[in-house]
Amino acid sequence: AGLVQGHILKEEAAQVRSERRAAILAASDDQTGRNAATVYRNREGARIEREEWVEQQQKKRRKKLSDYPEQELEWGGGVKQQYTREAEMEETARIAAQPFARYEPDEKYMEELKERQDWNDPMRKFQEAEDGDGGGAGGGGGAAATSEAAGPARAAAASRQVNRPKCPHAPWPNRFNIPPGYRWDGKVRGNGYEKRWLETKNHREHIDRERWKYEMEEM
Repeated sequence: AGLVQGHILKEEAAQVRSERRAAILAASDDQTGRNAATVYRNREGARIEREEWVEQQQKKRRKKLSDYPEQELEWGGGVKQQYTREAEMEETARIAAQPFARYEPDEKYMEELKERQDWNDPMRKFQEAEDGDGGGAGGGGGAAATSEAAGPARAAAASRQVNRPKCPHAPWPNRFNIPPGYRWDGKVRGNGYEKRWLETKNHREHIDRERWKYEMEEM
């Protein structure tokens, strides 16, 4: 073979293309499908007329549009995002309706503070202990009140509830708030990463709060 110059390769490629084009033009219409009519088929593969095929496509399109007539598609989110956006707008409107100078927190804010749990709260273990005692000791009275209010069906369901064992030791701080198992002996055998992580997070939040206070004083 040896070395071949570029213009020779181009000439050979052009000759091959011209020969293929001439062979296609010389072939009959049955072999090439030239000027052949479009074949329309239904879902079963049978041949149908063009009018019938167009009618099927229109029915399919009308069916897709009528599946969800009450739902309007929007860009930038789905149903959950829309609900979240509406809830945020309602909360913003509620806050905007309040006076600028507030001397006492409202009820909703107090409920949010009560539901918030901090890992370093010294009273958290006592609250969890009270919750555990109330669930075990007050089960009979709660079931009786439920039976009187909602009937025997709910009373039977309450009686079938299983009192699962809980760990008597206070849970160690972790960023996921995962409670320990009831077989845990109360000794932390980790490397202290969770404690260091939470301390770093609290230190960062403390610095941010101090920076914000300093900026407010400067204003």
